[in-house]
Amino acid sequence: MTIALRDERGFNQVFAPVGTTPFRAARRHAWFAGEARRAGARRVLEIGCGTGEAAAAMAAALDAEVVAVDLSEAFLAQARAAHQAPNLRFERLDLLGPDALALGRFDFVYGNGILHHLVVQLDTVLRALHGVSEAGGGLAFIEPNFANPYCAFIFGTRVGRRWAHLEPDEMAFTRGELLRVLPQAGWHEVAVQTRDFLLPGLPSALTRPVLAVEPLLQATALTRWLAQSHFITARA
Repeated sequence: MTIALRDERGFNQVFAPVGTTPFRAARRHAWFAGEARRAGARRVLEIGCGTGEAAAAMAAALDAEVVAVDLSEAFLAQARAAHQAPNLRFERLDLLGPDALALGRFDFVYGNGILHHLVVQLDTVLRALHGVSEAGGGLAFIEPNFANPYCAFIFGTRVGRRWAHLEPDEMAFTRGELLRVLPQAGWHEVAVQTRDFLLPGLPSALTRPVLAVEPLLQATALTRWLAQSHFITARA
């Protein structure tokens, strides 16, 4: 994996989009947009927006205001330079700080691979997200599945953690953990679907073969639990 940009602390990084990564990202962006439409979203908040690709895709797909936030000024500067739209803006916001409501409330909040960076503060983060959500607002996150062999290697071994440049507290989730912690933080209608067998960074030639077998793997409980990601939805 080639690192294209790191944040100020040197942990969080943006990897160069190679192989299967762009296609994989595009279908995730489409899923988020679909969930936002299902929630009837007029104001959308992305946390941990990085360099803004998901937020730009959401702004293009939705007739809604999209506010994308991050803690890294380096990431935000690149996002602002690369993506402009009338219904899109990038802001620095500490969701756990005293000004969490500075940008108002939202009827849809989402993030791609963000919660596993916040495991130590997960309950507090989920409650903070609930606090900036309108009543009945939607939530959608995609997070790594610890049962997946690839994720188990990255998150569960010293070699894997060094190779992936993980933060000390960063950790993938089991489905059971997510189903437990979200209701405890006040979220309702919680659903966790484990799917996606298209790993990032594979050669592009493998995209079609993986997509051909993926529906079969996701159709049975015997293999579905090995998928790479948890697709999480809930209501405030």
